[in-house]
Amino acid sequence: MKEINNSSMENKDTFKDYILQLPNFLALFLVPITYLSITPALIEIGKNFNTAPGNISLIFTFFPAGIVAGQLTSVFYNRRFKRASIILTCYVLLILLNIILFFINHLAFFYILSIFGGYLIGINYVQSTENILACKVKNKDRIVTLMITFYPIGALIAPLISSSLVKNNISWRYTYLIVAAITIMIMILYISISLKGQNKIIANTVQKISIKEIFVNRKINFMYFMTLFIAATYIIGEMVYANWSPTYLRLAKGFDIQSAALGVTFFQIFIVIGRFTASSIVGKIKVRTILLFISCLAIISTALFVASHSKFFIYATISLAGLGYSAMYPLLLSSGSTLYNKGRGILSSLIFASAYSGITAAPFIIKSFAAYNLNLSVLIAMIFAGVAALMILLLVIYEKYYLNKTDTKEEPVKEGAEA
Repeated sequence: MKEINNSSMENKDTFKDYILQLPNFLALFLVPITYLSITPALIEIGKNFNTAPGNISLIFTFFPAGIVAGQLTSVFYNRRFKRASIILTCYVLLILLNIILFFINHLAFFYILSIFGGYLIGINYVQSTENILACKVKNKDRIVTLMITFYPIGALIAPLISSSLVKNNISWRYTYLIVAAITIMIMILYISISLKGQNKIIANTVQKISIKEIFVNRKINFMYFMTLFIAATYIIGEMVYANWSPTYLRLAKGFDIQSAALGVTFFQIFIVIGRFTASSIVGKIKVRTILLFISCLAIISTALFVASHSKFFIYATISLAGLGYSAMYPLLLSSGSTLYNKGRGILSSLIFASAYSGITAAPFIIKSFAAYNLNLSVLIAMIFAGVAALMILLLVIYEKYYLNKTDTKEEPVKEGAEA
């Protein structure tokens, strides 16, 4: 009995196990900090570069495009370099890039450096995720949810940086020096924690799995690729709120920069609340039931957000929208990356890339509708949430009436299997 008790104690996840992954969590925190910090200052940036705010918003296409490229090519660097070396190199280059952005005055170079910055972030995104998936924590669903929650935490803080600078008559350019300083602190934390003990072994280990070894069941393949489409579709609506809503509130609702930034802050606060809530009920309620409910909430809240005119109702509806978009991404990631017994790292990386493809397309879509009508530039969030809801419903029907009648020759899916 003592041996059994000792064994169960050894297998139990501890608070220290989660704390040791903090540098990997912060890699996700750095994503919104790096490129969402300037969202409230698009008007000021446009004046600086002598162009319209809608053109400056294209940075939210170029940066995610770089992220997708980084995510898709990250694995190739593992063939020649240790993961720790890749991560540290990316951090050093990101610090230098942000310092250069502080001085840049040419719009084309501004866009080019944004693509390169996104590329470095995308590489680190995958490398840090692989560290998380390989760590000793047994409850992968919980640790993945915690990791992804650091994104909205960063997105919550990011708009306050440039809005605080502009409000105090300080150039928006100092945003990049602040981002560089935050990157330095995360890099120091990574060196001090992730390059010691078990984490050091993980950082220097590469797991190679063939694509053919993963996608062995055609019926499950359909579910996985539908998950990719849903991730790419729903994310467009989230980007409407995260990237465009501060400018929309200033132009369409007459908000000052601080009030507009507060609106997107409420959005991110309720995304964090929604994700923690979802993590507590996901074992009691089916994942796709939650996804359908929050999709409907996103649709309704968007319609009310556009129709609202008082600050109270605008803040209330954007908060509801935050709940509507909160759990979609982590639940798609956790359910999609565990469809098969092998290759969770590759499965999750493809979901990342699919979502960021949607992020890349979002600014072009928003810009096109904003040029025609400001309200339509936000209502597109409702349209894409509706499309995502229909695809989720299709998955529910498919799983109930078709998937459960799988051929006995096909490999069964074991939920929660480790990669």
